Amino acid sequence: MSSTGSSDDRPLRRTAMRVVPIVAVLAVAVVLMYPVALWLGLPLARLRMENLANWLVNTTAAHPLREAPAAGTTGAPAGARLTFGAFEELVATEDAAPVRDVERLVLVRGGEPVAATFTLDGEGLVLQSAVEGPLLQWGDLLEGPLDAGHVFRFSDPAALGSALFLNGSLLEAGAVDSVERADGVNREFTFSHGAGPVIVAGELLVEGVGFEVDGNRVVLGRAPPFNAPVRRISRDYAVLDAAAGTIALAQPSAQAPQAASAVLALAELLLGGVNGSNRTFQLQHTPLVENDPARRLVLNGQELSATAERPQERVDGERASFTFAGTRGVVTVNGAELTEGRDYSRAGNVVTFVRPPARNAQLRQYQDYLVSDPASGTVTLAVAPVPGDKLWAASYTYYDRPECGATPLECFFTMPQHPMPFPHWIAQRIGPFLTAYPFADSRNVVRATIYTAAGTLLALLLGGLVGVLLAVVFVAVRPAERALLPWVIASQTVPIIALVPVLLLLLGNVGVTVQTSLVPATLIGAYIAFFPVAVGTVTGLRSVDPLALDLMKSYAASPLEVFWKVRFPAAVPFFFTSLKLGTAAALVGALVAETESNNRYGLGYAIVGQVQAGNVSDVWILLIISALLGIGLVALVGVAQRVLAPWEFR
Repeated sequence: MSSTGSSDDRPLRRTAMRVVPIVAVLAVAVVLMYPVALWLGLPLARLRMENLANWLVNTTAAHPLREAPAAGTTGAPAGARLTFGAFEELVATEDAAPVRDVERLVLVRGGEPVAATFTLDGEGLVLQSAVEGPLLQWGDLLEGPLDAGHVFRFSDPAALGSALFLNGSLLEAGAVDSVERADGVNREFTFSHGAGPVIVAGELLVEGVGFEVDGNRVVLGRAPPFNAPVRRISRDYAVLDAAAGTIALAQPSAQAPQAASAVLALAELLLGGVNGSNRTFQLQHTPLVENDPARRLVLNGQELSATAERPQERVDGERASFTFAGTRGVVTVNGAELTEGRDYSRAGNVVTFVRPPARNAQLRQYQDYLVSDPASGTVTLAVAPVPGDKLWAASYTYYDRPECGATPLECFFTMPQHPMPFPHWIAQRIGPFLTAYPFADSRNVVRATIYTAAGTLLALLLGGLVGVLLAVVFVAVRPAERALLPWVIASQTVPIIALVPVLLLLLGNVGVTVQTSLVPATLIGAYIAFFPVAVGTVTGLRSVDPLALDLMKSYAASPLEVFWKVRFPAAVPFFFTSLKLGTAAALVGALVAETESNNRYGLGYAIVGQVQAGNVSDVWILLIISALLGIGLVALVGVAQRVLAPWEFR
């Protein structure tokens, strides 16, 4: 009994010995994909973090009072506590300290600094000296609501940007752009934050009517037009149409907001010594957006201009004196800042250089200031402020932080595509990808796999037949081998990527519709597959034992009998081995032919389509399917070998 049981266990053990190594290699490959994915993806994540185009842009401005004072209230006494909108952002520091140095801030009202001292405690401002005059002056009451309590309009669109109050509380503006771009088809959009209505190309959409919410993802009722901006309100309101002066509230209101024409606000000072000689200052948030239409710097109560003046004369490489519109400014040549007294002298609005600027050099004069270094926020003034002056920022835009995350690892996980996705990401896509289209649809992956398999089998059949015939001719007729073998070898040196277009042109001229036909895949696959079959079969036919040939001669056997009874059995193992190699080659040829011919029925076309769409996980799924198809076809050749040559396995 024990011997019988042991004998019955042998097939199971043989199967296990074959399967276990395959599973072990697969497991190791899957595990190694994780560090390899990080190795390939983290450098790209760092590049995304370093590229300012991938950073979130933020605009900082003077922060108005959070609560409107009671009617009739004038001024604020020493010891009064005042709170301001977005106060936490204003007092935050890089080291996360809760309070910013008071020397970095200034109280302003109506575009001018207020002479009052104060302290900060992280929750608000405590006046050390009284503020005289009104804290707030009301402007226009907005018109509306124009649309279900969300949309309101300024009677004067020029007042857009004024501080808005509703029921005595400050309204803060904020909206975030969608992660995805509108392509005219997609209806699903993701937002980093925000819980209000969605704005699509100036049209307000309300939850439940215009879109549905799933976490940070919204599904619009209809696809936005191509490249239309898609935003979501993240704070109290957002500008809907700047030209029309309309805004959209996050929460509907029957009462219209009211604008303030002047309000006490807390603003940032520019950093630098105000001593009558220093002209270099730094803004507190960096790096700066260079071409920033929102930048407004104010010296005391006068807004400074960064207008670039051109000289009246042409820069010809010989002229040294140039006339500008203004009598002061920061002078640059090709973007390089020059120093008065060293590089040039000034007489009114005429600037004379020590050396004539090079021909066609870009000569500019910036009227009040120049942003010398956007990365550090450095600003150079044309005239140095005197002690007691207040140089402050009414508003400016800066790059806040990388949109993808604070660290390379966070950025890696938020990348839309990865050169090598994690295996479990690929696994999560398998089900949706395979069931995306019904089987009747030509885009169905299973259907495409069957189509490519059919083309590969036809190519293998044709290539195998040609290879065997050539092998028989080479062995039977030596002169034919000497004449044809060099050309057979030379045929394999022609790149199929160059051969396929020629073949497609020829097939098109004879009436074959290459975009829907198996003929290109069959011919190209056979072209690649016949060579290993021919070489392997020739080797097998010539591997006969010479004693066996002598024995057949002694029996007066005919050449056909020698071939069938001696050479053919000797060539079978070589033939099937080379046929397995030809199978892989035929599959590659079929995929290339499908790609070049734009045959939408095959796997090759599907792979190219996913590559162009940037769906890396889906590309990996198709590559895995192609690999499994190759393994399956090679296994099919092995089954054919067992059926046609069972003596090889005895």
